[in-house]
Amino acid sequence: MGPTGTGKTSFINLLSGSNLRVGNDLESCTGDVQMSKPFVLDGHTITLIDTPGFDDTRLSDTSVLNMIASYLEYSHECGKKLSGVIYMHRILDNRIGGISARSFRLFRNLCGDATLRSVVIATTMWDQIEIEVGEEREKELATKDVFFRPALHKGARMARHSNTLESAQIIIRSLLQEGSQSVTLQIQEELARGFDISETNAGKELSRELFEQMARHREEMKGLMAEMQEAARARDEESRRELSQERLRMESVIARLQFDSTNLMRGYRDALTKVEERLRIAEASAAATSRLSGSFQAAAVPGTSTKPAGGNEYPGQQTHSPIVQAVAATENSNAVLEGKLAAAVPVVGFWGRLAVMLAPFSLTWK
Repeated sequence: MGPTGTGKTSFINLLSGSNLRVGNDLESCTGDVQMSKPFVLDGHTITLIDTPGFDDTRLSDTSVLNMIASYLEYSHECGKKLSGVIYMHRILDNRIGGISARSFRLFRNLCGDATLRSVVIATTMWDQIEIEVGEEREKELATKDVFFRPALHKGARMARHSNTLESAQIIIRSLLQEGSQSVTLQIQEELARGFDISETNAGKELSRELFEQMARHREEMKGLMAEMQEAARARDEESRRELSQERLRMESVIARLQFDSTNLMRGYRDALTKVEERLRIAEASAAATSRLSGSFQAAAVPGTSTKPAGGNEYPGQQTHSPIVQAVAATENSNAVLEGKLAAAVPVVGFWGRLAVMLAPFSLTWK
């Protein structure tokens, strides 16, 4: 987790060999919760989960919270447990501004204090800063109450990611060494107890911030109206037009915030329904193609290998079917999926063609 542009998706691709789409600069490309390919580290088979940031350039904070919470609830109900959480922060930022501070507050309310021992705060972009400057900022982040010190005091740890595979693996190992116990985040416990999303700590924090933003904008609107009246009295037509356009923009922002605030619960139900449907179809597709591929294996010529070219073998994971590989990877590109799935058509005949037609739809959620 973490703000947009901190390198979450690049970190995941580096470790797992996935090909999840990466944004440029501060523009987000992660529009959904998505999973990496499974990979093996020190005998552990690991899957990383990528999430959009709360300051996403295309999604509202309400939509992002609903996406993350619905995924966490559904995976928890299915018995899929987390082993740890990584929060990413750019060491390039010389201070935690309003957006970064808000993102970390929401993160804290998602996780809860009890799970902070399983949290690593990873600072990124070390290859883009002088080491002395970076170390000074790192010290400030770790020692000031307005930054990460309260979370560190309750068990979270800081680590550096230098955009290398070695530094990324060190971060993962630090979570694995913490213990084999699974982690249940605070929002998962709250939703499991029957709380509405608006009743969770994260939902309350988001609602509070939305109301604060609306109050600030309304105060700005009052000042803007006074300026418009002054421009009208002075017969300054150009200023009046500019102020009128600004008023329309501000009214649009307030309307959006009001919609986000009132739509939190309904949006969560919609998000949960989509998550359940998407993962259920993906799992059913994977199971069906696995059975079909198994039937093909039984009829194959002895000694003939059906391992896909370039495929990775993971403990407990079948590697003989390109379809299974594509479904397991859950890559965020239908073009890539279709290419991989199409390779299986001559092998599994009609059923392979059916899987090719269905898989792109089952793995995309907008």
